[in-house]
Amino acid sequence: MLVALLRASDPPLTPAVLARALFALALLPELCARLVLRAFVATCRVEAGVLHIEGALRRFEVPCRTLDRAVLLRLPLPSPGLSLVLRSGAPLGVALAVADPAALLAALASAGVATPPEHDAPREFAAARTACPRRWWDGAVAKIVLASLVPGTVAFYAHQHIAFGALLGEYYLMGLRAWLASAGGYWLTSALYLVLWAGCFRLGLETLAWLGTFAAPLRAATLRRAGERSAVTLYYASIPLLLALRFLAD
Repeated sequence: MLVALLRASDPPLTPAVLARALFALALLPELCARLVLRAFVATCRVEAGVLHIEGALRRFEVPCRTLDRAVLLRLPLPSPGLSLVLRSGAPLGVALAVADPAALLAALASAGVATPPEHDAPREFAAARTACPRRWWDGAVAKIVLASLVPGTVAFYAHQHIAFGALLGEYYLMGLRAWLASAGGYWLTSALYLVLWAGCFRLGLETLAWLGTFAAPLRAATLRRAGERSAVTLYYASIPLLLALRFLAD
């Protein structure tokens, strides 16, 4: 969507078109994914040599003696997790999405189920991401809602001076409602742009962290911390830079 936005010329991607595209291609699938995850949420525990998986829709009780090994998901989507293989070689038929599977793996190992080695790459990736929570300045409110005020205000200020001769020119000519509508339009456009821009940074960070963990599992935590700090710093630094380039291009 960001590439299409940058390349579009005739017809241009207006804020209304971009908003509808974001809703249909990003927000709606995200909502569906969250509803599916919530519907299948479950608790897992090992008691008396039996693995209990209890959810609102399904319930499993599997004797650990019938389990051969636990296999971590190589691709952490929708999150890190694991699957289970029976001693017959057949899969259990259910995968568990767990943000940090360390506790569950320890419980399975104590019950005699083979688990991946301690420094296995998917295991280190999950542990590193759990140990490095995102701060408030890396959340949507700061990165989108607040950060969009900078380019939105600059663009609105320039528009008012170019089209109406002063910051309050539209207000004196057309009234407060029209002035606020223009200000809101520039803020919304900036916010939509930053949603795509922040998504690119998050996609790049998670991909590099995943690849880096497989290249150097023991340095997964260091790579994650460095990546998170670098990504958020570059993101905020790029906003005024892109705004300057936009005005220079005009």
